[in-house]
Amino acid sequence: MKLKTVVSGDMALAFLGEDIPAIGPRFSNKEAAVQVARQYLETISELSDEGRNTAFQIVLNRQADGLFSLVIDGAGQVVGKLNNLDELLVKRLRRGLNRKLFILTCFVDSVEGQECLVLTEGLGAVFYAPNTLMR
Repeated sequence: MKLKTVVSGDMALAFLGEDIPAIGPRFSNKEAAVQVARQYLETISELSDEGRNTAFQIVLNRQADGLFSLVIDGAGQVVGKLNNLDELLVKRLRRGLNRKLFILTCFVDSVEGQECLVLTEGLGAVFYAPNTLMR
């Protein structure tokens, strides 16, 4: 089954299962993508292992060039930052957040399209995002 993915520069967005958005950077090299996805998971794990409930804040910021960045912050530490999201990708992501869930993962360019590492390698973090902020 081919995954339908929206690509915007170096970012990709796909909808999995019951329309849960998966978003993240895209790579041409799978090893680099796996390394970044593992880095996201390690940072999240470190924040969660500190014995407290860690609330994550998801903020969409408008960049000076008119594009957007998505910042995931937990306990004052940036877990992930996705830059250069165009307005169409942001609109699709916001529309997909109706279940208030999204997955942070990485994508790899392949001959069949985009390979989503949450599906092929199990590398991705699920976030509950009840109050995504747009600045």
